[in-house]
Amino acid sequence: MKNKIVYILLLLGIISFKAQVIGTLEQFEECQKRPNRDEGCPDLDNITYVKDTNNRLNQFVGIWKGTYNGKQYEIHFEKQLQWGEDIKWDRIFGRIIIKDNSGNIIYNSLNKSLTEAGLLRGGNFQNRVYVMHFVGNYDCLESGNVFIETRINNPNEMTLFYSQDKDGLLNPAKCPNFSTFVPLLPTDKITLIKQ
Repeated sequence: MKNKIVYILLLLGIISFKAQVIGTLEQFEECQKRPNRDEGCPDLDNITYVKDTNNRLNQFVGIWKGTYNGKQYEIHFEKQLQWGEDIKWDRIFGRIIIKDNSGNIIYNSLNKSLTEAGLLRGGNFQNRVYVMHFVGNYDCLESGNVFIETRINNPNEMTLFYSQDKDGLLNPAKCPNFSTFVPLLPTDKITLIKQ
């Protein structure tokens, strides 16, 4: 009787076990380049984990600093493995501290959890550029993609570019100064230096 119970439990465990099917960041990057990309990538539908098999994300990990337009930017990039709900991804997250030219803190997300708004959240590569997403003051439509890339001839230098979506419905009561609102991240390409 004991053996039957053990076998039944073992069988139930095997049936309920879902095997992890691993894909790579490169496969999903290639998928975006296909002429029929709007149809999806049926060959990748069963992937449960998108892994950074070639450690391409490691080049971004660390603390990066730069200045632009009188502001000091410090971004702490970290790599997280198997992040997400249905499909797990290896991703880069960035926590930010921004200071004015007097050293006063304008923005600080260093203590925010990875699930809170206000962080840079990694997506995937477009050639050498890693695409991330940022949501700041959404009431003022501050959200968009952030593009980061290390230089080939100097991996301790990174360029960062923010492309603001300005998607959504603007409620003037929640963002009364929209016409003069300046996003936290610069919409011009800036250079950051690895510390």
